[in-house]
Amino acid sequence: MGRWVELMGRTVGSLWGPPFKAIAAQRHARSLHAEGICLRAEVLPRLDEPGFQDVAARLAGPALVRLSTAAWRGGKEWPDILGAAVRLLREERITEEASPGDQDLLFSTMRHMWTLVPALLTTQVHDWLENDYFGIAPFTVDGAGKMKLRLTTPRGSAPRRGSRVRRLQHALRAGTGLLTIEARSLDSGRPTTWTPLADIFLREEVTLDPERLRFDPFRTGLGIEPSGFLHAMRRSAYAGSQEGRAEEH
Repeated sequence: MGRWVELMGRTVGSLWGPPFKAIAAQRHARSLHAEGICLRAEVLPRLDEPGFQDVAARLAGPALVRLSTAAWRGGKEWPDILGAAVRLLREERITEEASPGDQDLLFSTMRHMWTLVPALLTTQVHDWLENDYFGIAPFTVDGAGKMKLRLTTPRGSAPRRGSRVRRLQHALRAGTGLLTIEARSLDSGRPTTWTPLADIFLREEVTLDPERLRFDPFRTGLGIEPSGFLHAMRRSAYAGSQEGRAEEH
C-alpha cells in the first residue's frame, strides 16, 4: 500500500515540476522560500526519553539553519508561510555545499498541505521565533520507525521589537535563539505524544551564497527518510525549482 501511495505522489508531483521550474526561472531564485537568513547552530540532544535516545544522540553536532519566507521578498511582512530548513552537519565547517552524511530537514508553519489558507492567517510573520514548524508529512527513521517531526520555539522568551530580522538578531545577542526538534511516533504500541529529541541553539548569522545553497528533503545522511504521498510529490517540485535556478547561470 505504501509503495502505491508514493507512486501516486510521484505522479502528481511530476505535474508540478514544470510550473515550479518556470517560477524559479522567472524569479531568479527558489520558487518558494526565496528569501531567508542563514545561521550557524549547535544541536544538543535530549537523552531522557526512553525509546528515542538513539535517535536524539544521532542529531548532535553542528548545524546550518535557514529561516525564510515562502512568498514575499524585500522584507515584506505580509501574510505568509514561514520556513525553517535545518542541515545537520557531520563537519564543523559551514559552506553552501553539503557533505556526505549530512541530513536536511525542512519545516514550515503549515501543518499539512490542506491547511495552507489557515496557516496564512495564523503564522506570526513578524517573528520567526514565535511559531512552530512542521515536517508536513511522515518520516521513516532508522531504529525508530515512522514518525512526524516538528520544531517548537520558546514563546515570549524575551521582548523583541522591530522587523523579524531585527528580532532574530536580538535573540542571537541575548542567547535566546532556540528551536527544539520534537517527534511523534506513528507506529502502534508507541507513545503518540510529542517528544523532545534535541535543542537547536542558534549561535550567529552566516553569509552564504543563496544561489549555491540548496536544501534537499531527500538528503538523508542520518537515516531520516521522507515517506508518504506528500514527500513523494515534493521530489519533482524541488527538482523543477532547482532546474529553473540552474538555467539562469
